[in-house]
Amino acid sequence: MSDSNRSSSRAPAGGLSLTEEQKRQLVRSTRRFDLRRILGGLFLLYGIIVTIVGLVNTSADVHQTGGIAINIWTGIAMIVLGILFFVWDRLYPVPEEDILKNLEREDEEKAVGEGHELG
Repeated sequence: MSDSNRSSSRAPAGGLSLTEEQKRQLVRSTRRFDLRRILGGLFLLYGIIVTIVGLVNTSADVHQTGGIAINIWTGIAMIVLGILFFVWDRLYPVPEEDILKNLEREDEEKAVGEGHELG
């Protein structure tokens, strides 16, 4: 098959058709939407809300839970967990090689699905 038959809207990473700037943008955009960031943000947001509710409405919760300020403790735990997700993302980001290999695999699967032979 000719190279024109293999063309797609996205250049394959394995063929080194991506420029360095395109590779950096791909890696940046993939890391931006890492699940650890999303979960960390949600835990942090909900933890702040639950902690504020616990601070504002302490008497009802303490009476119902046998003397434990459950909203405050749960909120603090959620805040700590959210911060841990952000730290984990910062210390161990998704490797650039994995992102580019995944793009190459997706392009190969797309080519096979379209009936193009690889190789």
